Amino acid sequence: MKKQTLAIILVLAAVLAGCIVGALGLRRPTANSTPLRLNLPEGTDYKALCDSLSSNGIATGGTFSLMARAMRLNQNVRPGSYVVEPHMRQLALVRKLRNGQQDPIRLTIGKFRTPQQLNKYLNKKLMHDDFDVTLDSFHLVLQDTYEFYWTVSPEQFMQRMEDEYNRFWTTEVGPQGELRCDLLELSDNGNARLETMILASIVDEETNNNAEKPLIASVYINRLERGMPLQADPTVKYAVGDFTLKRILNKHLAVESPFNTYLHAGLPPAPICLPSKASIDAVINAKETNYLYFCASDKLDGTHRFAATLAEHNRNAARYHAAISRL
Repeated sequence: MKKQTLAIILVLAAVLAGCIVGALGLRRPTANSTPLRLNLPEGTDYKALCDSLSSNGIATGGTFSLMARAMRLNQNVRPGSYVVEPHMRQLALVRKLRNGQQDPIRLTIGKFRTPQQLNKYLNKKLMHDDFDVTLDSFHLVLQDTYEFYWTVSPEQFMQRMEDEYNRFWTTEVGPQGELRCDLLELSDNGNARLETMILASIVDEETNNNAEKPLIASVYINRLERGMPLQADPTVKYAVGDFTLKRILNKHLAVESPFNTYLHAGLPPAPICLPSKASIDAVINAKETNYLYFCASDKLDGTHRFAATLAEHNRNAARYHAAISRL
């Protein structure tokens, strides 16, 4: 056999052996036995990626490095949030990272009281740290659990929220619900959806008892129809900026703010929290009553007693204070 032919055979054998070893290596599973989430911010380079994988027990040498270079992962690490499944094949992992195949995260938006609180939460949970939900757009955000990519931009987030808001009104509330909102005429700004969200936020802050919410909504609707001030204690807490207040004192009632419904008639200019859908429904389907007042029940169980007259309300309040004094 000629030396040249022998050399070619040896080279081919080496290449074949390398391919076999590489293939076997790429089929080797990762060491993690539970799902592992990797968050890779913008600007993450290949070394930082490898350091992150290695610190979580996932080897990045040998065939992983070879394939990463062959697939140019080492030249283009895409930002995102990726789940490394238990015992994931290394080839699948390289492909996932190279292609930027993110796994969405579940984002639960609860009863935030201010845009600042919501922005702080979003900045912590998502890649970007410049979320800027404003007072004017706050009402577009609905309580719910959503799936987002970790890299979602502030603009994309608000567009999604606006789409969800419009879908909620057109499909869940529906034409009849919107008509009821229009007929309520809670203020003269002509935006029935916003008015409903504002009143729903007050109802939401008054009670967690969904059964009572349509009654509480009726009290405030009746007050608005009669031109009475709402005198809603939660709006005073919002105006003061202290949501832990247990007692509302005269000094709190005197705080000048468009959110202080003891000083200013009508609805405040924006929601005082992100209301639950149950509270929104309570306003849309408020009970028809003659109630103008409510106070905590003397049962001390978190429920309320409702009254149509001030005299009746004062009696209910006296019963409550008597029950408190007996504790």
